[in-house]
Amino acid sequence: MSAPTPLLRYPDLYFLGMARSPTGATGLAALGLSNNGPMKCPVRNGRRLQQESGYVTGLFMPGLDFGYSYLINADLEHFGGTATEVIDYEFVGLDTTVAEILALSEFTSDTDLTTVDESDLPAIVDHTQTNTVSFDAEQRPLSIDLAADSVWTAVLDEYCMEADPIAVSLKLLRGCSSAHQTRSYRYLGDSVEQDVQRYNGSTTADLYNYTATRLTDRVIVHPGTADAGPESGRDYESYLFNASEQVTAKVRSSYGEDGIWGTEDDQQEALEAYHYDSNGRLYEVGYFGSIVLRYGYYNDGKLKQVDQFFGESDVPWERTLVSYRQGAPAKITVQRREGDPDDGHVLQTRIVMEFAPSEEHWPELFSPVPLFPEFRTSPSIDDLMRFQPIR
Repeated sequence: MSAPTPLLRYPDLYFLGMARSPTGATGLAALGLSNNGPMKCPVRNGRRLQQESGYVTGLFMPGLDFGYSYLINADLEHFGGTATEVIDYEFVGLDTTVAEILALSEFTSDTDLTTVDESDLPAIVDHTQTNTVSFDAEQRPLSIDLAADSVWTAVLDEYCMEADPIAVSLKLLRGCSSAHQTRSYRYLGDSVEQDVQRYNGSTTADLYNYTATRLTDRVIVHPGTADAGPESGRDYESYLFNASEQVTAKVRSSYGEDGIWGTEDDQQEALEAYHYDSNGRLYEVGYFGSIVLRYGYYNDGKLKQVDQFFGESDVPWERTLVSYRQGAPAKITVQRREGDPDDGHVLQTRIVMEFAPSEEHWPELFSPVPLFPEFRTSPSIDDLMRFQPIR
């Protein structure tokens, strides 16, 4: 059996748990980690990075004066139908405390927050995430176990069985399910069912069901089981695809105020649209009717630049340029718009990264760092039918 797709695409529970907390999200943004973690690469077509390091300064967050370094090591082992990846995160100089983040966060809550003591731990600590995946003979995931281990794990165990989860999320900057999560899959013809087991710290808590079903022109993803159907809940999402099986749109369907499907106030809302050029390459991404991403390519098909747009301006808010050396990235340059949006829209270089020579040959839409906003690139049908998260 050949090795399955590398596992770095699965969620990083440590940072994801913080991103889902109002105060935790504030901390991530203040420390330049608002993209669910440091610059961990999205894995494509069997290519992966085994180590990353970097230095983060106030350059990423203008107006803040700080600096720290990080190192990420990833080891992947594959035996038969099981793959295990261990990712270690180390931080040097990142000593910002929970109290300092809470001081930056302006939040109010009717929940009694006194049931959770304010921790004296740093907001971000060294941690290890272990991803264990079992596959069937067709390389489809049967089960996925995600576990993030750090000194925060014991703190969550202490509070999450009895304290209000809202109080935990606000006072500790992270949710109770940010230490452990498991997923299991059942393949039923044109449908796939996914069970997500969440934990309060390390103790089992809620179980959620989701289903993806492929039809002739779309994939429908909805809460609940396949037998219950997409209209068993209040809404579901449809991913439309063309004759080339490229996803072209993401649409949310929901019932109206009457709470009943099949009536006049049912709603359909186009969330995202994906446009392709004459060569079948992703060209533009629309979000709620506005263009948010535009891609440019070299003559050989490799990605040349990504423009991000914000608001009504035709001038990109951010432009990422990439050059190659023998098929591998040689340099990435990030430019950002500075000054008043009505005063010139000048793009200034903010980040330059140069890469050592490599024998790897990255696919066209791959970036070795998530400076490219991949979170809104079009998913493949296979990704949707296997509930593959895209970072």
